[in-house]
Amino acid sequence: MLKRFSPVFALLLLFQFTMSAQVIATFENFKLHPGQHLNNAAPDHGFKSGSIELPNFYDSQFDYWSGWAISADTNRTTPGFQNQYSSIAGHGALGTATYATGYVYDPSIIRLQPNAIGKPMIGFYVTNSTYSYLSMKYGDSFAKKFGGESGKDPDFFLMTIKKYSGGALADDSINIYLADYRSSDPGKDFILSDWKYVDLTTLGEVDSLVLRMTSSDVGVFGMNTPAYICIDQVSTDNLLSASYINDIGNKIDINPNPAHETLYLNLPTKGNVAIMNMQGIVTWSSFLEPGEHQVSVASWPRGVYFLSLNGKFTGKVSIE
Repeated sequence: MLKRFSPVFALLLLFQFTMSAQVIATFENFKLHPGQHLNNAAPDHGFKSGSIELPNFYDSQFDYWSGWAISADTNRTTPGFQNQYSSIAGHGALGTATYATGYVYDPSIIRLQPNAIGKPMIGFYVTNSTYSYLSMKYGDSFAKKFGGESGKDPDFFLMTIKKYSGGALADDSINIYLADYRSSDPGKDFILSDWKYVDLTTLGEVDSLVLRMTSSDVGVFGMNTPAYICIDQVSTDNLLSASYINDIGNKIDINPNPAHETLYLNLPTKGNVAIMNMQGIVTWSSFLEPGEHQVSVASWPRGVYFLSLNGKFTGKVSIE
């Protein structure tokens, strides 16, 4: 028989978890209204939120910027360079208003602040900008329509993430396709139009991240596809070490991951299990015996959730 946590125990568990876990850069601290953007970080050289800094360069003479901008733009329909700040989702991840837009023609950097340097990053959400999405979907004066006229061209738009650790660029990388037409099955072709979660814990300890974009559509001057992306909900862990996450993370077998309707948990031992959202709110909790258990997640909001077993972090799952 399953037993629910008492409210007092749930609060104690939540306190222990949040005190030892994540800090999230939501970019809501810039207090933008829908439709606004901010492309000038002056007097600083970057935008700070949570435990990260996004470098920014701004030239007031030409109203030129590079690196990162902060946006709450909602325009999903206007093509072209004049709409370079919008996410194709029309909002931030998890339904929030504000997010960051990166111009990644040269590699873009996500810097960790001193309290997070040398600790693992947990993850972030990414999606296409409206500018990039509509360019790939329909083509424009500079870039081709992905798939070509026949729809069979093996086009792609790829984000590659690497890390700096101890002052050196590591070889490990994470590849995320923001568009992929390489499959022999046309039904699998896609251009990302919603927020996608990227798990960063496999990179281990991090000082900063380096993001690069590549595309199948290149010309004499390089990539033709607009090199813009949008990120949000950048989660760092300011206290735990990567080895702690790796050691603890296998105590509960979680599947499927991502989950849609039902989540299966396989426990090697009995214990108090809690599932919390990215804001640290306990969504579900119960005392479970060893073995497999089912949790209905069909009505849960999409996003990333964290699991704890007997008060200790043990894994995460995406609900889609």
